[in-house]
Amino acid sequence: MFLADKHNFGQQVEKVQRGSDTWYWKPRTVYWEWFFFGKTSPLKNLFDEVGSLGTKPLSEYFFNLDIEIESTWCGYAREYSSEKVTISNEHFYAYGALIAYCYIFGIRDLHKQNLIMTKTHFQVVDVEVVFTSLLLPHETLLLPFKGIGYEFAGIGALVNSQEELIEENKKQLIHGYWDLFDLVLRKKSEIGEILSKQDFSRNPSRMIIRNTSEYKYFLESPPGNALLSEIEQIRRGDIPYYFKFIGDKNLYWLSSLGTYRNESSVAVFQRDIDRHMKYENSHWCEDRITNKILITGMLYLLKTLDIFLEINLSDDFYIRNHTVLHEKREYKF
Repeated sequence: MFLADKHNFGQQVEKVQRGSDTWYWKPRTVYWEWFFFGKTSPLKNLFDEVGSLGTKPLSEYFFNLDIEIESTWCGYAREYSSEKVTISNEHFYAYGALIAYCYIFGIRDLHKQNLIMTKTHFQVVDVEVVFTSLLLPHETLLLPFKGIGYEFAGIGALVNSQEELIEENKKQLIHGYWDLFDLVLRKKSEIGEILSKQDFSRNPSRMIIRNTSEYKYFLESPPGNALLSEIEQIRRGDIPYYFKFIGDKNLYWLSSLGTYRNESSVAVFQRDIDRHMKYENSHWCEDRITNKILITGMLYLLKTLDIFLEINLSDDFYIRNHTVLHEKREYKF
């Protein structure tokens, strides 16, 4: 049975039939699902390259959703059916590419319930948090993060624990990460051009203050850093829901249907709030699509996965990344 959290006065995702098709009506913006994972996303064609260990263009691991934007605050997504297949090497390769993609674009909250299995990869089907200035790849929640382990993180759709990861799984994942990041570095200017043509300012992005599980006993024993707006939302039967807009530092919540209010007493959450929806059109690509972020994420993955790997760099890659690689060689991590 399909169940969804209630937000903003009892609203929740609804499963509906439209003719012979099953769709999900979402009482929030579906713009981000369209832009980052939709079949008609303007980004799609940039990723039409087959990576080193893949069997299909990288774009086919991402841009597969049918999305209909009804308004800024709601829309439809066609049901993406899960396929029961045996996990293959390509699933790990595609997963590494997904980690890089979401790390770059600051897409968060990708726990395993937001991923659907296909024959070759796991498709993201739910996107609410974007353009976060992520420090490390595990903040996407595609990997364990803070109190979230394999049982809930996205990678739990592949394996139940790190001990189940064999060397070939790790190798595939690392190569997927590298190939995706390499492509994005090569196409940085084209990505920047596409981003510059979008009007992101009207589309809110969710800001998750704390994990949903933390609200279970919130009213009985609220933490010292509880916000009054959190308590108000829980009392009316909702899981607290906050959001931000591009170019606006404020954090908002719905105080009544159709009316949102600034939450000014954010206290301990301020630093995290400041790095959400951190997008400036003129600087974003130069700040985010960099050799430094590529290597930072790679080193984190290698340490976390406990793997030593050698990658042969092409002449083209060396030329483009000469500021990081001081001599042409086989680069060892």
